[in-house]
Amino acid sequence: MVEILRWMSTIVSISVKFLLAFYFMRIYSKQKLGTPLIWGTGFFFFGLSQVPGVAYRYFEDPFTATAFSILGMFLVVLSLSVLYYGASILLFPKGSVMREKISLLLFIIMVCITAGLAVTVTPENVLSRGFRVIATGLIFPMSMVIAVIFIITWYKLEPDNSRRANVFLVGCAWCIYGLVNGIGSFFVGMSCEWVFYSLAIVSFLILLYGMTLGKATQSS
Repeated sequence: MVEILRWMSTIVSISVKFLLAFYFMRIYSKQKLGTPLIWGTGFFFFGLSQVPGVAYRYFEDPFTATAFSILGMFLVVLSLSVLYYGASILLFPKGSVMREKISLLLFIIMVCITAGLAVTVTPENVLSRGFRVIATGLIFPMSMVIAVIFIITWYKLEPDNSRRANVFLVGCAWCIYGLVNGIGSFFVGMSCEWVFYSLAIVSFLILLYGMTLGKATQSS
């Protein structure tokens, strides 16, 4: 059962990310606005980042597995930086330091973390250590930051705003996903592991609804 849920979680995660990428790129192709392009690019690289993580499990060559792991980490770094920038547009005014400058700073910090892993990881521990760094050191804090941005945006919206409930749902989805990575990575191989895979599936389904039908990222 745990193995089935693990694969379901992976499939749902990758599928939702690419679906959201397609959704926002489709909006961009019609409206030519920058915000959908940012979200679409972020989700595309976020989905792409999981492909090396799935692929390197099937390579017997440890050096190939290490290369795939580092590639996956870099794609995670790139995607999270872009997704943060997309979320920051909801809350911070144009020209704010919390937009471009903080996005660049976060990118640099995460690149340094990735570089540190690249020079310290060994072929023997690349799978476990790479997963732990990606989950707890990158996805967890960045997902929580994005969640906070959505929650604050929800709080500031007028009570009669049709987007308000869906903005809150998206914030909750990011929060759940962040906690799944931050806490769940310490329970891999344990009997309760299935709980975190289930929560990951739920979080992405909520995210898909909130950002498409719920139109949580629209500015009006």
